[in-house]
Amino acid sequence: MCLIIDANALAATLNSDDAKHSIFLPLIKWIAKGKGKIVYGGSQIKKEYKACYKYLRMLKYLEQNGKIVFLPDDEVDKVQEDLKSRKTHRDFDDSHLLAMVIVSEVRIVCTLELRAIPFLKDKTLYPTQIKIPKIYSKASNKSLLVDDNIANICLPCSKGNKELACVFKCE
Repeated sequence: MCLIIDANALAATLNSDDAKHSIFLPLIKWIAKGKGKIVYGGSQIKKEYKACYKYLRMLKYLEQNGKIVFLPDDEVDKVQEDLKSRKTHRDFDDSHLLAMVIVSEVRIVCTLELRAIPFLKDKTLYPTQIKIPKIYSKASNKSLLVDDNIANICLPCSKGNKELACVFKCE
């Protein structure tokens, strides 16, 4: 399983002291101990992640352990610009999430941004071959954390290890 984590859910996912961490504990366990990987790319998400500077070291550690898949920034940015030109709605400010889904064919987006969900679920914004992503936004979504939701871009997948599980406090 690989997923896109919106910047608004990054702290809750990576910080065990965050008030919403329990929602994302199954998710970080799947990444640290299981086959999960985080997928991201494009100027917008990189800018948003940099603003969450406290977690950049953790992301780097995940990268060093094969748990990050990078998308080509220029490709994501191009798709994002196309989406923004096609959909002009005042609440449509997360086009970078859709662009990453389109470029990667990832099947799960982790977000706490409720107003982004209708756009993430809007079939008219995706090419026909792209599956509409599922949304991970609450602990009951842990049923999404299965091998069937591994996108080709994340293959091969290998399980995490005890060291990762310790670092992310999810033993």
